[in-house]
Amino acid sequence: MYQEDEIDILFKLNPHGWSTCVLYIMDKTIEFTITNIFGEPIIDLIKALSDLMKGQNKVSFFWFGEPGGEKIEMNRILTEQHKIIFTASGFKEAFGDEPKDFDLTIQFEIKLKQLVTIFYLQLRKIYLLLKDKKFAENRANDFPYQEFRKFELLVFQYFGD
Repeated sequence: MYQEDEIDILFKLNPHGWSTCVLYIMDKTIEFTITNIFGEPIIDLIKALSDLMKGQNKVSFFWFGEPGGEKIEMNRILTEQHKIIFTASGFKEAFGDEPKDFDLTIQFEIKLKQLVTIFYLQLRKIYLLLKDKKFAENRANDFPYQEFRKFELLVFQYFGD
């Protein structure tokens, strides 16, 4: 299993209802193309990370593509409470059909604080970029401003800032 010092993540809010999440894990690059039409992928991510920061042991959500997508699971390692196992498993079913057959895309171990830091800074980047009128075109309605601000406050509390 990959260790946390070999991991980085890029999250982009693309125009016209799409997002991209790229995982850089050692010598691998894994890209998820996510539609914002069938769900709220940023809110799902914020909720999952918030629940983990509040002590929940397991969270999961779906990032849908067209068709198919990824089931994202984050499970706390019970013997090392500060770490989680991040698992992404692909499925082929279209939105509206219950995903059943999953193929492991990637799995890695990471400290929760590191994962929160990486995703928080990616979301903060998007939040700041959306202040630019040109960047905000065809994107602004896909970013959950209120949920992000609540998440940001929780991140500051979690880190003791």
